[in-house]
Amino acid sequence: MAMIEPITGRYITLEVEGRQYRTYFEEAGEGPAIVCLHTAGADSLEFRHLLNDRELADRYRLIAFDLPYHGRSLPPEGWWNEDYKLTRDFYVAFTKAFCDGLGLDQPILLGCSMGGYVMFDIARDHPDHFSAFIGLQARDHEPAWSHLMEFVDHPEVNANTLIRPLVASVMPATAPETLRKEIEWIYMRGAPGLLAGDFNYAGIEHDSRGDGEALSRVGHKLYVIAGDWDWSCTEEHTAELTQLIRGVTIVRSPDLGHFPMSENPPAFRAALDQVLSAIEALPQAAE
Repeated sequence: MAMIEPITGRYITLEVEGRQYRTYFEEAGEGPAIVCLHTAGADSLEFRHLLNDRELADRYRLIAFDLPYHGRSLPPEGWWNEDYKLTRDFYVAFTKAFCDGLGLDQPILLGCSMGGYVMFDIARDHPDHFSAFIGLQARDHEPAWSHLMEFVDHPEVNANTLIRPLVASVMPATAPETLRKEIEWIYMRGAPGLLAGDFNYAGIEHDSRGDGEALSRVGHKLYVIAGDWDWSCTEEHTAELTQLIRGVTIVRSPDLGHFPMSENPPAFRAALDQVLSAIEALPQAAE
């Protein structure tokens, strides 16, 4: 029997830093918007399980977009004359432009890995534009990715051969095999140089260690969901966040790893429900 999913895919053209970007996004549901940001080297397909969560879609408008160069979003005109490197300023500006382009009012941002890191950068630069920030596997700084930049885009290295065990190393061994393989497949689809370019932001330009005071002013709107299977976001790392940011809420799960929304949707939903309940209790949510 055929089954049509409730997800709708569309395109929006945005102007950011003087260039046009034809951007693909998917959405499902109605209500307050939750805008989802994918991991480095991947795309919005990571959020297919979340967008197919009918109970959640009855309460929220779930939106996930592909950054330029990723998934079904095109690079800008002239991309062939330059090396791709994701920068902090562009990532922040593009995310805000996307939300503004859809006319979203005080959306919730939810991002994973580098999409979780940028929660802190956006919260610092645009604290009043969003109702809450949810970082999955979020860190104030993670230099490990910068050390991998050379190897994921090297002429003598098969990137797919390297990326698959790297991705597997941060996933739960207890997650269903079909979902773990699905995540590997998403990464194998990335364009040459894509992951290395994303690591420019994730491993080099993102560094919130000096932003503690600014982030503490909006700490009540900052949430981190972290899985115990991920060596890049351990209990020690999230403990550092609680020292840096007053008011931040940390939810840890023993059943999740680096890709919570993809590898174990029921366990992720259990953690997300805790966060959404807290967000719904915030003053602006009650008004």
